[in-house]
Amino acid sequence: MPAKEVRFSDKRLKELRSLLRKKADAEHAAFHKNYHKSSKDFYGLYNIELTEAFQTVFPRKEKLDRDEAIPLALELWSSNWFEEQTAGLSLLARVLKQLTPRDLPMLKKIADDCEGWAMLDYLATVHLGALALKYPEDVYPKVRKWTKSKHMWTRRAAILIHVLPGRKKALDEAYAWDTFTELLHEKEFFIRKAIGWTLRECAKHYPEKVFEYIREHRDEMSGLTFREGSRKLPEAMRKKLGSK
Repeated sequence: MPAKEVRFSDKRLKELRSLLRKKADAEHAAFHKNYHKSSKDFYGLYNIELTEAFQTVFPRKEKLDRDEAIPLALELWSSNWFEEQTAGLSLLARVLKQLTPRDLPMLKKIADDCEGWAMLDYLATVHLGALALKYPEDVYPKVRKWTKSKHMWTRRAAILIHVLPGRKKALDEAYAWDTFTELLHEKEFFIRKAIGWTLRECAKHYPEKVFEYIREHRDEMSGLTFREGSRKLPEAMRKKLGSK
C-alpha cells in the first residue's frame, strides 16, 4: 500500500523541527556547511544535540512500524536541511529489520540524492549493509549494477555495501572483489578511499584473501587504496607487499 504523503503535517515532525530551530547555532552551522562542502542548509547542531532532539520526538522505547516510519523518513529526506535529512535516515534505521528488497529502489533514490560522504556512508554501511546480510540473493545483483551510475556517491555505495558483511565475516565474494576491481581505475578520491576502507574491514576476517587481492592488483590501484587496504593486514603480509 503506497505511503501517504506527510509534508510535515505530522505533529512529530513539527516538534522535531521546532527543537532543531531552538538548538540552532549559526556559527557552527557555517563551519559544518563548509566542512561538508554542501549546498544544504544547516542548523548547526552537534551530533549529541541532534541525537537528543531525535530521541525526544522518537523515543527508543516506542515501537515504530515501517508503514508509519517510511513516509516520515522520506519527508525529512526531502528537506534541504542537513539535520532533517540525517533524522530521516535515523528513522529508516529504526525500522531496519522491517525493510525488505522491495525497499531497494527507495534506498537507491536516496543514494542518488546524496551529495556527500556523511549521508552516503551511513546509508551504505548501515541500511544497505543490513539488507544485504539478510537478503543477499536479492540485493547484491541489483547493487552490483550501481557501479555504472553516473553519480559518484551511488558508485561509492556499491562498494561500501560490503563493509558490514566484511566486518561480520559474511562477505559475499561473488560480488565484492569484482566490484572493487571494476572501480579500481577511478581517479575519484572518494572511490579510491572507499575501496581501501572496505578492504581494510575485510582484512580483519579475510587477511589472506585481501593480501592476495592487493598483490594481484597493486599496479592497478592508487597509493591511497593500497595504503588503506593493507593497513590492517598482519605485519608479515604488509612487509611482503612493501610500500607504494
